[in-house]
Amino acid sequence: MGYPVMRDSTLRSHYESVERVITAMRGQLDQPMTLQQMARIGYASPYHFNRTFRQITGVPPSQFLYALRLDAAKRMLTETQKKVIDICYEVGYRSVGTFTRRFADVLGVSPVRFRKLTDSRTRPLPLQPMDGANGRRAHPGARITGCIAAPDDFHGFIAVGLFTTRIPQGKPVSCTLVKDRGVYHLEGAPEGDFYLFAVGLKEPADASVYFDYGTAMRAGGHPVRISRNSVQGHTSLELRPPSPFDPPLLLVLPARHLPI
Repeated sequence: MGYPVMRDSTLRSHYESVERVITAMRGQLDQPMTLQQMARIGYASPYHFNRTFRQITGVPPSQFLYALRLDAAKRMLTETQKKVIDICYEVGYRSVGTFTRRFADVLGVSPVRFRKLTDSRTRPLPLQPMDGANGRRAHPGARITGCIAAPDDFHGFIAVGLFTTRIPQGKPVSCTLVKDRGVYHLEGAPEGDFYLFAVGLKEPADASVYFDYGTAMRAGGHPVRISRNSVQGHTSLELRPPSPFDPPLLLVLPARHLPI
């Protein structure tokens, strides 16, 4: 995907700076990278680079880097037979224990469990609409209603979820699946500040779509505040192709048929 429309050369240079650093991150996931090193690659001071990176990607560079590392680990667990200890070192961790805890904290399952889940799903899967987080009956709380727009050629299900972080990761606070586009409802949302995301799962659904969202369409990322059963923030969503400036989606889709 190309650059967004630029109003001036400064804005374009900011995007180029951030893209250089993201490319460098992807090329050396096994190496430590400090903010100072990133800033040098981006031709900016650490302060200005950190601010620019957050403005463009929505998250600090350190969070973007850890998301890239865990996303790479997901792919290796899915696509290779490498040992967990080897994957750990290849994505920049020096301790298997630290890597395993971080992976489990973010994705909700351990690396070994994640591999078992992906190994058990080798055939196309029927997608089923669901309500509530993890397919369970929704707890009392607010109801979020919104509308999802999608390109005319999109056919499949759209997973909509409410997350506690700017990087959609782990199990959502509340989630649902809707067909193609239209109105969605999130039930049982508790009070607090969250971020609303959606990911498009095209049909026919291969098992890998539940674990690798690198090319999946997405929407959202904006904050939503829930208080006393009221909802503040935009709830409309529009699916779009992924951008090189999007943090990875660190998800294990909590559909009913997934034994998470």
